[in-house]
Amino acid sequence: MNILLVEDHRLVADAMKVMLMEIEPGVNITACYSTQHALSTIDAGKQLDLILTDLFMPGIDGIGLLAGLSNRGITIPVVIVSGATEDKYVRAAIKNGAAGFIQKTLPGAEMMAGLKKVLSGGRFFPERYLDGKNEGKNDGKNQDAALANETQSGGQRGISIPQPGEKQLQVLRLMAEGNSNKQISQIVGISEATVKYHTSQLFKLLSVKNRTSCVREAQNCGLLSAYNEA
Repeated sequence: MNILLVEDHRLVADAMKVMLMEIEPGVNITACYSTQHALSTIDAGKQLDLILTDLFMPGIDGIGLLAGLSNRGITIPVVIVSGATEDKYVRAAIKNGAAGFIQKTLPGAEMMAGLKKVLSGGRFFPERYLDGKNEGKNDGKNQDAALANETQSGGQRGISIPQPGEKQLQVLRLMAEGNSNKQISQIVGISEATVKYHTSQLFKLLSVKNRTSCVREAQNCGLLSAYNEA
C-alpha cells in the first residue's frame, strides 16, 4: 500500500508517519512538505492508494490539492487532516471531492479506523455530515441555484454579467484566493502561459488592467458570490 502524506510541518509529518505505519505491514509512506511537491510527485506517475493532506499550508492549500487532482482526472481517495472545526471547511472538502475529513483532536484509534474505512471504499466525516442533520448542508446548493437563475436573467439589478468560460472561471476563483500564476498552473494542470492567456482574457472581459481590479470587478458582478458562500 502506498500513502502520500502532505504536511508542511515536518515534526507533525514525522509523527503521522509513525502512526500510519500501523495501518498494515509493509505500508509505504511518501511525505511531501508542500502541495506543489505533492502535485509534482503525482504528475511523475507515483502510484498511490491514499492521500492525506493538511488543510492550511503556504501556497496551495488542501482544497487546492483536491482541485488539482480533479483537473487531472485522478480519483485517489483524499482525506483532509486538520485542526479546523468550522463547518465551512468540512463543506468545502466535501464539495471538492474529499473522501474524509479528520480533525487532529480525534483520538489516534478513531483516526486509524476512519482511514481504514476510506481505504475500503467508504467515507469518513464528522457524524453530523453523514446523518443528514447538519444545518445549512444544502445552503450552498440553494445559493448556487439562486445565483445561476439571477445570472441567466441578467440579475435583479438589471446588470449584464460577463460570462467567462469554465476554465477562465476556475482561474478567476484561484486568483481570488491569492494564488500566483505558477500555483494556478499546478492546480489546474496547465502551463503558466495558458494561465496568463486566461488571465488576459478575463481582464478584457471585465475591462480591467490588473489582478486586484479583476477580482474586485468579478465580486461586483456576482461571479464569485456562490464560490465564496461555499
